[in-house]
Amino acid sequence: MPHSPPTKSATAPDHASINPGSSQLQNGSQQYLHSFANGLTLVAESIPGVRSAAMTFLVPAGAASDPIGGAGAATVLSDWILRGAGTRDSRELTEYLDGLGVQRSASAETVFLRFSAAMLGKNLLNVLPVYADIVRTPHLPDDGFDPARDLALQQLDSIEDEPSHKLSLLLRERHFPFPYGRPSSGKREDLEKLTAANARTDAKSRLTAKGAILSVAGMFDWDELVACVGEAFEAWTAGSFVKLPEEPGKRGTFHVKQETNQSQIGLGFDAIAENQPDSILLQAAMNVLSGGMGARLFTEIREKLGLCYSVHAGYSSLKHQGAVFGYSGTSPDRAQRTLDSFIVELKKFSAGITQEELDRALIGMKSRVIMQGDSSGARAGSLAHDFYHRGRTRTLSELRALIDSVTLGKVNEFLAGNPMGGLTVVTIGPEELKVHL
Repeated sequence: MPHSPPTKSATAPDHASINPGSSQLQNGSQQYLHSFANGLTLVAESIPGVRSAAMTFLVPAGAASDPIGGAGAATVLSDWILRGAGTRDSRELTEYLDGLGVQRSASAETVFLRFSAAMLGKNLLNVLPVYADIVRTPHLPDDGFDPARDLALQQLDSIEDEPSHKLSLLLRERHFPFPYGRPSSGKREDLEKLTAANARTDAKSRLTAKGAILSVAGMFDWDELVACVGEAFEAWTAGSFVKLPEEPGKRGTFHVKQETNQSQIGLGFDAIAENQPDSILLQAAMNVLSGGMGARLFTEIREKLGLCYSVHAGYSSLKHQGAVFGYSGTSPDRAQRTLDSFIVELKKFSAGITQEELDRALIGMKSRVIMQGDSSGARAGSLAHDFYHRGRTRTLSELRALIDSVTLGKVNEFLAGNPMGGLTVVTIGPEELKVHL
């Protein structure tokens, strides 16, 4: 089935993007977007002067859509699906991609299976049909299932040796609504009873085009790219969105008793979603709170009070709900004071920040945007992320302008109007801690 030609924006050259109002970017790069009839969206950004190309491919078959009693199925699938596809068995698939010099990865996230690949731009059109085979006609062989499941079980076991990772999974699971807080690592009892037959049936029902996002950045010809993706993916079944049975998170306070010489402390509270205009103000504030060794949490709790060996916080967002998650690792005898101090700092934050703190935070944010522009892989990932959360992509120039629009007054007004709320606390260690609000 021939693809329809990409719609042109009013300000762009003949071959340009269909992003509304987009035009040639300041560095000579160009953004593009094309939607296919089966629900797959292709977004891309050319980067002049580079010889590489990178892709991020998001398929809506992540941990949130794991069947009840099948937690971890997406993680198993992320490995199993690469064990042969189309006309190539597992070895042939690996050798073909290796021969093209493709650096690649696959993983299960909350909403999506993520495939990432980087290569020379001249090899891009040879690589894309392979990924079409992977999602359209995966072999999912019986002899590849047990190794994929064993790998998932090993990853699950490794979490027990990383208490900070275990804590972050527990915190996210209790704070976010089910199934969006489900750890992609799954549950041992579910993984152990998972079979190749039921995992294969589940996979085929989830590997559909509707809602999938393919992003490309680097060196490519747009018309050739659209034609290649159209030909490779046109037979991919559209499928349909399955409405997930959302349930509120358990929230509150939760303790895991563990006789260790360390205590792990996690806090989570509600925040606006990333697709809200004021999310840039929250991101700037978070860089003040936890953007390095000069940030408040590190300075006040670790350096001045000497209460812990690690303390930080970060912003996380689902499509329609955000949260701030904080972590601290300390000794059991300092754990209660650390938790108390952490909550004090979070409460103080609503009183605002200083111009010096904001200036330092904005410099860090701009630096990350500049470094992102030097990496086709980073750009591909950002394009896919933006399109999922916002329904459009953003240019590096737009991101820089957005950061430049942040002022002290705007940030402090935002912090005053959005105090910490909906607190969830998870602790791991020998003694349960008390939450003093």
